[in-house]
Amino acid sequence: MENKKKRVFLRIFNLFDLALIAIALVVLAVILLTRDNSSGQLTGQVQRTVSVRYTVELSEIENGAAANIKAGAPVVDAIKKYSIGTVESVEISPTRASVPDEGSDIVRYAQVPGQETATVVITAKAVETDADIIIDGGYLVKVGLPASVRIPGLRATGFIVDVERSDAQ
Repeated sequence: MENKKKRVFLRIFNLFDLALIAIALVVLAVILLTRDNSSGQLTGQVQRTVSVRYTVELSEIENGAAANIKAGAPVVDAIKKYSIGTVESVEISPTRASVPDEGSDIVRYAQVPGQETATVVITAKAVETDADIIIDGGYLVKVGLPASVRIPGLRATGFIVDVERSDAQ
């Protein structure tokens, strides 16, 4: 009976399978040992805490909803629920869209009725590495990245259009 159990185990795993499992375990151990467990960043990268001020342009907001954005309000990433700073200032303007001129090759801009664009300046503490600025352990701040934000009374999407950083105190 015991010989049958040993044979069943050897039929399931052969020498090649055991070698692949051993290699996978070694690779996993190397990955785990080269990471700093507290932040998920690779060890060896220079990290420092900075104050970051970045501007998000939120477009296609229904008329009147942008008035809910107030200075000092907390800002949260609407998708992953990261706290991504506080509103420093806001500027509201009508949404404009490009419209081709039928009579010529000129592209003109026209106001979109019923919609506003909010340019929101957000401040936060962040960790800066050689390549990235990361807020709240995972929210990446770079010009051109999409932003989906939730501010009390408003949820909107847009893009990061400007980033300024300074050393934290």
